[in-house]
Amino acid sequence: MKFRNVYDSKAPTKNLVTTITGIITLIITILVSFGVLTPEQSTDLQTHTLNLVTAVTLVWGTITAVILMFKAKD
Repeated sequence: MKFRNVYDSKAPTKNLVTTITGIITLIITILVSFGVLTPEQSTDLQTHTLNLVTAVTLVWGTITAVILMFKAKD
């Protein structure tokens, strides 16, 4: 399996965010199945994790916008 199948930088979608979210969900599911976390804890953890991923995406977009604002040429 090539890395490009997981993340394609030319694709206009947010497939990297989806991949990261899927990996986090898989890890949480494994932790619940081994009894490390309870289902209630996993629900809270997944909610906080998704909020964190969303926040990081928004911060990345803001930083990119500021950089592009100063690099723009008329």
